[in-house]
Amino acid sequence: MNIPSAAMSVEGVMVSYNYSEDGEHSNIITVSASGMKFSKRWVLTHGSILSPLKQAQAINHARGNPILKEEFYDNLPEIYVTCERETKEGNVYDDVERLSRERDDGLEHSSYQIRVLTGRIVHIWQCPILSRCVDDILYSWTIGHRDGDIEKQTQLGKALLSVFVLVDLESDDRGFRTLRPLSELLDLVKPPPDRGSAVEVHSTPFGCEVFLNAVTRGSVCGVVGRRPSLLLTDAATALGSEGGPVFTEGPNKELIGAVVCSVSWWRGEWVGLTLTAPLVSVLSAKLRVSPAAVTQPPSQQYQEIFNRIDKTTVLVRCGGSWGAGVYLGGGYIATCAHVVKHYTSHKVSVYCQGVSETAIVRYKTRDDRAYDLALLYTNPENWTHLLPAVFADTPAEKGESVLAAGYPYFNEHMLENLKPNVTAGHVNSVSPSMIQSSCCVQSGFSGGPIFRIIDSNVEVLGVIVSNAKTNTGACYPYINMAVPARAFVDSMLQYITDKDCDHLKPIENHQEMIQSQWRLLPYRSKI
Repeated sequence: MNIPSAAMSVEGVMVSYNYSEDGEHSNIITVSASGMKFSKRWVLTHGSILSPLKQAQAINHARGNPILKEEFYDNLPEIYVTCERETKEGNVYDDVERLSRERDDGLEHSSYQIRVLTGRIVHIWQCPILSRCVDDILYSWTIGHRDGDIEKQTQLGKALLSVFVLVDLESDDRGFRTLRPLSELLDLVKPPPDRGSAVEVHSTPFGCEVFLNAVTRGSVCGVVGRRPSLLLTDAATALGSEGGPVFTEGPNKELIGAVVCSVSWWRGEWVGLTLTAPLVSVLSAKLRVSPAAVTQPPSQQYQEIFNRIDKTTVLVRCGGSWGAGVYLGGGYIATCAHVVKHYTSHKVSVYCQGVSETAIVRYKTRDDRAYDLALLYTNPENWTHLLPAVFADTPAEKGESVLAAGYPYFNEHMLENLKPNVTAGHVNSVSPSMIQSSCCVQSGFSGGPIFRIIDSNVEVLGVIVSNAKTNTGACYPYINMAVPARAFVDSMLQYITDKDCDHLKPIENHQEMIQSQWRLLPYRSKI
């Protein structure tokens, strides 16, 4: 028996409704989000679509308790679900009486043909797993765009981030037991893949039919929480993508999650990553069942690659600052000078693979000088489980695929399970003194490695120093600069061998061409 894939059973749609705060026809606006249609009559979307409604405040005050009052649902607006029109015979919507509009201008391509169905919201609930994640990890984040009242917007955005909305296309009966369709959806869902796996997002950004069910691809950069609670992906999305389904990439697409946040800010920087809720965790918590599996096991090749990355990339902390570092062996770690800028007044700590140790700064370039590097030393007896970095023999090449690793987000109380976030990109430009890549990086990536992957070989091309930020505050996490390994690694390894400080002098070079290249003002943003 052939079992249809999730991509065939679940369709990305746009979910919208008309809204006017004062009831005047001239002030009516359309509010929209993305969603997923399944089992012919049901649509699951994200709670962000409720943000303009007064009912959103009731959800905020409910503190995770389900809202079951009939009058609450009676006052919700009618929902419009825009989907691609089926062209084959026996359309599953032919018998749906609540069809509100169908467009066919005689053009055969699906991008010109849509159907808009009407439905009602029949159930709203808040996922406790996501709520805890917001409290533990995202407490200092700004959710959504940055216009208007940011504090008010963020507070509501965080309250709604863990909320899901179920729409019925065929009935107004909110007494219907809504656990059955959610159970059907759970049967279609697969556990999320581990870091590095390719994913595909289907969404309709900006609530525009032109972008209906658009596809973007990326990879899983990090998995937050043990259950897990949240997936971070570098698949690019925009406002209005919330609620869109997330699939594994490939011929047999498997449904793994839903977008819960496309735009967010942290420490004044645009995060640049899409936050996805693993539907196995969300639906299992709702139905109060144990998920069959937490994550899909990675392929043997992925497992070997990420095992190497995890055992080479360490977390470095100095007071309120932190970044990443590259393990060189013998207890030595290369990182950025600005990560340990205040080492004379604050302790430097290193974390990796469940071990925490104090480090000594053996060398640091002067502030605001290329190459912004530092060399740390810590007791090598505590790091026998780590793997010294393997540095590339040949320089980076423009256009080649690379990975970046760092520690932008972590829970202070879960450091024993800490793993670096890994984002994918390619080399945009390269010179003997700088590598510029398109990997998505934020605060916490400073000092982290840029990797070249060839088969199962993991080679370090350079160390991340900064990303692009204009003097007006606009941040570009997909444009970042790294110091090529060939500019510093020989000097550091020679010092490690004979402890002669003269070997480190070339790192803080005095060539004006290199210094001017790294000034980058006003576009430099140390991370």
